[in-house]
Amino acid sequence: MSIQTLAQEAKHLCRRQHSGVLGTQSTSMPGYPFGSIVPFVMDHHGDVLIYISDIALHTRNLKADNKVSLTIFDATEADSQANARVTIMGNAELADSEDNERLYFQLFPQARTYQQTHDFHFYKIKTVRVRYIGGFGKIHWIDANTWHTPPAQWHESSQSMIDHMNQDHQDAMGEILRHYANVKSTTIAMISVFAEGAHYLTDEQKITFIPFEEPCTDAMSIRKALVNQTHAARAANEVKHDNTITS
Repeated sequence: MSIQTLAQEAKHLCRRQHSGVLGTQSTSMPGYPFGSIVPFVMDHHGDVLIYISDIALHTRNLKADNKVSLTIFDATEADSQANARVTIMGNAELADSEDNERLYFQLFPQARTYQQTHDFHFYKIKTVRVRYIGGFGKIHWIDANTWHTPPAQWHESSQSMIDHMNQDHQDAMGEILRHYANVKSTTIAMISVFAEGAHYLTDEQKITFIPFEEPCTDAMSIRKALVNQTHAARAANEVKHDNTITS
């Protein structure tokens, strides 16, 4: 398995999860690491965005030493030792911007209320190195060059893709979620799209990430990936429906 494929696997895990353990260097207990749970979003490039308060201990820690880590894993799995996890190590930098607001609030709209407190800011963890453990014996370092997705023009127009899917392709999104995630919902909204896949919000307010088979590098490849997913989902769902009728 190539390191590019491993990086893709690790990114899929990061896209599926929405919180991780932030590791900072303690200022009150020098020399000791301090861990805290934070929501996060991974941007198009592969760097992590967090939205944190100035009064939080982890914020004071990273302001004193910006070398941090974020450990991401699926807490719903039974055997944490056998399951995949990712640790992203990097440098935290202040990153307040409209683009980062839009990206973060797409997944965490409730976090908009924190803006009223005036002490919340965005920080970006600029990835230096990634540790990926895919299970027993599947342990790899991934360097920043392999991890990062090069900037692409379509990143700036991703919202138009999302709007198009939500306005014109409700049926297709329903088929995709039913097949790939066993999720049935009367109302579905695509809320983000990345090279690795897309996030969908159901009428139960559940966010589901559906990965693409291969990373997409341009708008046309994303369109093809969504079309392929729709065709595969419709074919599979028709078979399931026929089996239900005849059984």
